[in-house]
Amino acid sequence: MNDPFTEEHEQFRHKVREFVEKNLRPHASAWEDAGEFPRTVLQDCAMHGFIQSDPWLNAVLAEEMPCCESLGFALSLFVQANLIIPLLEDFAAVARRDAYLPALRAGEMIGAMAVTEPGAGSDLAALTCTGEVSGSDLIIRGEKTYITNAAFADILAVAVRISDLSEGLTLVLVPAKQPGISIERLQTLGLCASGSGRIRLQGCRVPRANIIGAAGEGFVQVQRGLNRERLFGGLACVAWAQYALNKALEFARDRKAFGNTLNRFQAIRHEFADMATQLEAARSLNYRTFSRWVAGEAVTREICMIKLFSYQAAQKAIEFCLQVHGGRGYMAEHWASRFYRDARALTIAAGTPEIMKDMIATYERV
Repeated sequence: MNDPFTEEHEQFRHKVREFVEKNLRPHASAWEDAGEFPRTVLQDCAMHGFIQSDPWLNAVLAEEMPCCESLGFALSLFVQANLIIPLLEDFAAVARRDAYLPALRAGEMIGAMAVTEPGAGSDLAALTCTGEVSGSDLIIRGEKTYITNAAFADILAVAVRISDLSEGLTLVLVPAKQPGISIERLQTLGLCASGSGRIRLQGCRVPRANIIGAAGEGFVQVQRGLNRERLFGGLACVAWAQYALNKALEFARDRKAFGNTLNRFQAIRHEFADMATQLEAARSLNYRTFSRWVAGEAVTREICMIKLFSYQAAQKAIEFCLQVHGGRGYMAEHWASRFYRDARALTIAAGTPEIMKDMIATYERV
């Protein structure tokens, strides 16, 4: 499929790319080493119009933000813009939208989606966090883990079961500083600036009005969120891998061995050709599916294919980038080493290849 972006989108891309080069990339290593980024950076992104609801502009952002070289920061921004804000826009009551959306859109408040538990990831039916009705309040008990943004979140969208109201899942807005909540920062292999954390809710009390939408709608809300995450994530990881491949090619054109530069050796040239082909195929799948999704078509099957194929293609390309750099790329401080650690999450978060294959097989009626 041809590039679906218009001239207006490309002008926005130029603006984002310039911002990334001047304001983000110079600080990427420091943020990843520190395991956090200044909250003012999120506010700067908002001031430049980078936290909004236009799907095409968000697609451009998905392709450009990972090139800041801090995938942890890019992930935090995506959770804010493509999970938390759309969730409230689509399902929350007017009072809750008015209370939280302005601050979230301005980057003054940070949100996190708290679904995964120690004993349940992709298996949403196994989630055990509970909400008990107590007058006009809910009392929430349970534990969530591997939650992006948890370490510095102001508001949490927590998946719970409220047996008094529904047998299904329910999403509830919970202020992160509420009594009864403790958050532990987790040390991760990569994505260090994304603030991954474990959340313990021990009798946390919130207003019943903080239910997002209606009780029992949580499964549908989470699935819609996962579709967005996988779709925009597909755009992001392929663009990120292409950026890395271009950086590796620059190195290969300069690095000499046995009297020639690396890019002149057939074995290396063919690997670059394979990686470029895989990424081009993934990009075409992403663009076609995204265009259909924006048009309102049902594309969950194709989004699962994106998660299966595009994410693995990106992961493979990043691994090749490290290999090209040899011992230099293996050093912890080298960009290829950090990218390699970050890329390992691509086939873990938001659904493994095994889960995606099973979902695709179900759609194919295998």
